[in-house]
Amino acid sequence: MTATVTDTAFFDTDFLRLLRGGLALSVHAGDWRLDTPDGPVRFAGSDLGVPPALFRLLRAYTRDDELVPVAHLSGGGISRLREAVGDRIVAPARPPDGAARGVVLRHFRTQLAALAAADLAVRQGRPDAVHRMRVAARRLRGVLSAYSEVLGGRKLVREVSRSLRWLGGELAPARDTEVQWARSCPWADERSDAYSVALAEQAGAWTRCALDSRRYVQLMNALDVLEVVLAEEPRRKWRKAARRPAAKVLPGLLHIAATDVDERVARVSALPAGPERDHAVHDVRKAAKKAPLRAGGRRCEARSARVPGPARRVPGRRRRAGALARAGGPGRPGSRWRGCRGRPLCPSIACGVARATRGPSSFVDVIPRRDVSPHDR
Repeated sequence: MTATVTDTAFFDTDFLRLLRGGLALSVHAGDWRLDTPDGPVRFAGSDLGVPPALFRLLRAYTRDDELVPVAHLSGGGISRLREAVGDRIVAPARPPDGAARGVVLRHFRTQLAALAAADLAVRQGRPDAVHRMRVAARRLRGVLSAYSEVLGGRKLVREVSRSLRWLGGELAPARDTEVQWARSCPWADERSDAYSVALAEQAGAWTRCALDSRRYVQLMNALDVLEVVLAEEPRRKWRKAARRPAAKVLPGLLHIAATDVDERVARVSALPAGPERDHAVHDVRKAAKKAPLRAGGRRCEARSARVPGPARRVPGRRRRAGALARAGGPGRPGSRWRGCRGRPLCPSIACGVARATRGPSSFVDVIPRRDVSPHDR
């Protein structure tokens, strides 16, 4: 390095991915500092190279690109770094905001940034980070699914959607364990406490394996490429729906999402209790969660486009489906109490479920012979 003793060296990728994501990585006399929106993170090491643990922490941003010195400054943080090298960052292309694609692309970028930020939080072990990451992945899937007509067609986004679904599945065991343990605290004993800790460690290892995989990096790169393609494609090549004003296009797409929920609820209501109904309830739950995410809620796409009518009715339809959908929610006493990757819950925790829901007389009914679900009882 050419830095003097008083210099602070700032590291980033050649394309300044960290700075683009609102992060700044610096080192001074072996003291590594990562400035994040949630506060600084410090690592001890050497000026000669980025500590491996810190490099793994930033994988969602670096995508395995090498971290190299990009500036040497006499102190300062991210604002000082932005002044020094910010001119190297090219502002992303912005389609006309009033067009349907412009509104959808803005929300897509927001959720892509949220996914990377949640990845960093998961690797730091922050509370609720896994949930935030699953929500961001689900919202990205919802955007690609519901708005494929304005994004270039389903064929363009199909593989990315599949990979996002894979990511959500890999994060599911960790999230389910968190929810189950939070709801079992009022009645848990030492045995169930130890079991939950073991499940959490197992699920955490599974999550880290997924985030360290090549497929995950390929997914993040594919999302970046898709964002660039959608932003820089000449307007004359857009589909007709993408060029039209958002207020004229989005209501119809939101209405389709809401109608899908209504139809699923109607079908479930006609089914008798049993395994088939349980699976149908699960489908309703997923559709009800997707509907406001596809719409962006009244706080995202719908509001930014000032969409009237059907867009405002989507949250209401979700609430009407809520009572039915929540019956099969993850980690609830009435849902499938399972461990990581389908491992059945131990009898002591199963008994606790009965104690919390129906009383001691039902203990034997919920001790799993294979697993626990509503139709087993």
